[in-house]
Amino acid sequence: MTRVRVRSEALRAASARLGEAADELRQVAAAVRAALARCRSPGLDPTALVAWWRVETDGVRIVGPAGLWGVALGLDALATRLSVAARAYAQVEDAVAATMAGVRVGADLGACCGYLGEGGAAVSVRPVPAVGAVSPLTGPADLVALGDGLDGGRVRVVELDDGAGGSAWVVAVPGTQEWSPRSGPNPFDLTSDVRAVTGDATLAAAGVTAALERAWAASGGPGRHRSDPVLLVGHSQGGILAAALAADPGFRAGHRVTHLLTTGSPVGAFPVPASVRVLSVEHADDPVPTLDLTPNPARSSWLTLRVGAGPPVDVGRHALAGYVTTMRAAEGAPRGTVSGLGAWEASAGPFLHRPVRSVHEVVVERGWQNPPT
Repeated sequence: MTRVRVRSEALRAASARLGEAADELRQVAAAVRAALARCRSPGLDPTALVAWWRVETDGVRIVGPAGLWGVALGLDALATRLSVAARAYAQVEDAVAATMAGVRVGADLGACCGYLGEGGAAVSVRPVPAVGAVSPLTGPADLVALGDGLDGGRVRVVELDDGAGGSAWVVAVPGTQEWSPRSGPNPFDLTSDVRAVTGDATLAAAGVTAALERAWAASGGPGRHRSDPVLLVGHSQGGILAAALAADPGFRAGHRVTHLLTTGSPVGAFPVPASVRVLSVEHADDPVPTLDLTPNPARSSWLTLRVGAGPPVDVGRHALAGYVTTMRAAEGAPRGTVSGLGAWEASAGPFLHRPVRSVHEVVVERGWQNPPT
């Protein structure tokens, strides 16, 4: 896996749009003023003056006592406000980028002292029996629920019959399991949290890749499956790692990622391409999805379901079980109630309501030839 550039362009793009809108409003205001000046210029015949008086009268009646001159001034004022907002958006974007750069520098300094570092370590994957059988996946809630039981660094890969003679693959990535700042054998830890959110390559993501490759090897060889669709799903850190892989051109070159599903994950800064259909689910009172200080992209290929009314913050709302419950409620709502969810489910047809061919699980481990002191 390569380092991914995690600077978001969402606010910068909004800033550009606001600036363009402000310019257009100024042009309209100038056109209104010019038209008014021509109408009031000397030399107009009485018929034109009568027509102008009617325009002024209608303007006062429609837009208020200020008339059309007031409209022109109002447009100018609105343009000024939009320009101020555009500058503010751009400054926030720069501040977010600086914050992420600072986190990376801090992590690098910590690694020199034995914290938040993976230098000299390697990743290994060890096959283990699946925790339990997996039934056909009927919707996003079942996809999210695949993250249950992935303790001890487990990654789960489910092979499905895609309905066209081939296979479709769902990779379930676990969340944070170890909170010590010192890196240990389980790579799904605080070190991977910090490194992944800043765009660094991590051994945890490398382990997820190895898990998928091993499942392919057990099902006919990697060459056979390069064109199979892949859906990455993860909760919390699992969503961060899944988004990092979906955004990594190196990973996508060998794996056809078509869908990404994250819950409770700060993933707005990852440059996931529009070819990947993304569903991000966030509880408004869960503080974790906002840790990257970046809104998710507003585009047709990225659906964000933000549930709840917002603060006060409730850390308990970050639990995987709560997100499974939220998704089941969304699926059970009358059709069309949750905007965009039906379209996302339809696009995920190769993964939903399909027979399960196999389930593979591995334990991902981080190890050192010369352990750090």
